[in-house]
Amino acid sequence: MSLGYADRLSHREDLGGRLGDPELSDAPHTALEKAYKLAELIRAASKVIVFTGAGISTACGIPDFRGPLGVWTCQRKGLPPPKLQTSFLYAKPSLTHQALLGLLQSGKLAYICSQNVDSLHLRSGVPRSQLAELHGNCFAERCKKCKKEYVRDFEMDTVGFKPTGRRCTDPDCRGQLIDHILDWEDALPDDEFKTTQRHASSADVALCLGTSLQIIPAANLPLRTVKAGGKLAIINLQATPKDKRAEVVIHAKVDEIMAVIMQQLQLPIPRFTRTDQLLLSHMYTAVNGSKNGSIKQGSEEQQQQEEELLQQPSQQQQTEQDAAAGQAEVTGGPASGAAAAEPAADTPSSPAVVQSASAEDVSQPNNNSSSTSSSWAFSFCISSIHGPACPLPMAASASVSFLGPAAAVLKSRDFSGQLPWRLSRTCPESLQDVQLQVTLQLVEEADADKRVQQVILDTACW
Repeated sequence: MSLGYADRLSHREDLGGRLGDPELSDAPHTALEKAYKLAELIRAASKVIVFTGAGISTACGIPDFRGPLGVWTCQRKGLPPPKLQTSFLYAKPSLTHQALLGLLQSGKLAYICSQNVDSLHLRSGVPRSQLAELHGNCFAERCKKCKKEYVRDFEMDTVGFKPTGRRCTDPDCRGQLIDHILDWEDALPDDEFKTTQRHASSADVALCLGTSLQIIPAANLPLRTVKAGGKLAIINLQATPKDKRAEVVIHAKVDEIMAVIMQQLQLPIPRFTRTDQLLLSHMYTAVNGSKNGSIKQGSEEQQQQEEELLQQPSQQQQTEQDAAAGQAEVTGGPASGAAAAEPAADTPSSPAVVQSASAEDVSQPNNNSSSTSSSWAFSFCISSIHGPACPLPMAASASVSFLGPAAAVLKSRDFSGQLPWRLSRTCPESLQDVQLQVTLQLVEEADADKRVQQVILDTACW
């Protein structure tokens, strides 16, 4: 859940800074005038740097930490934690996340420094090279040896740079992977901190969004822009210690102000499309007829044998594995706040169809391998691209069915639960081509806005 990150941190009584300060709200006409002024500052700037805090993710359903009902505020007061609207796992970037992507794409924004660990900047499409994640990322793990970073579609179970149980995929390294989430006493990443310092010192405008600017040294980074002769602007519902140094301070919801700014700058807000990948792989085996005998359609005994067939190859079997395992993408719809985005292409009546492999990529059974061969078998597997045992957060279940002549001979199957999902079937010699269809049912949380009800993945023929 979205509070899982806070729950995994070491317990600490001293949470630093002020907690629970009242939220302020500028009069609508005042907020609008300030938004116009900020838009002109950005228009005139050659380089902008942005600092983001938990306040830009509250519109995504993720609680903040220091607001009147923030996570740390409730902890200090002995109250239950704030009510969850979504989890990190299924949260979609807000209008602000997408607007920042638009500013990056326009060339106006050079760098984003975030204290958030929800991965929503990366999910929105922001390049990792233009993002500092000072407190880490709940979806990232790094190699302890070569420092390579892996961003996953599932959350890490730990914080504080602990082993995740996975290994670096670089064959020359194979180092141990650790989570990349700071605990209270962990130091900020030195490389990203120094990169932020350089960008802040050369920026014309430092824009702070949804952050209370209380915890140092991160809170002092925007002042490097001011010291270099640039301007500081703050959009936050609470007062901050840096307000007196700012050219513009706006007390309003960040999404509302960013929508005005993008309109004034005549920049589009990019549409958010969530993309999750899964791996489709298969292998086939030529089976000697004397071993398997004739095939009876719908036979329960046959189906049980098929499930174990490819797991127990014998000397009579000739096995090949397709080298090109198919990758399929599951895509979602636009950010809920992005009014400027175009309508979603995928709707319940128009499911997404992805070709996982071309006919040229898939090996054909060798009909000349044995004069006694009367059947052949194949195994089909659905798994995460991150590893066979890793979850598929967006997929609740899958159904594999067969099309064309194969539908009359081969039995379909439904999958759910622990991955990977494997299916094995035996085909008569007369059935030379097999086409199967994979239908994924998305989890309820991932499909709350009904942007896609089903995703259909078609494989090519064997």
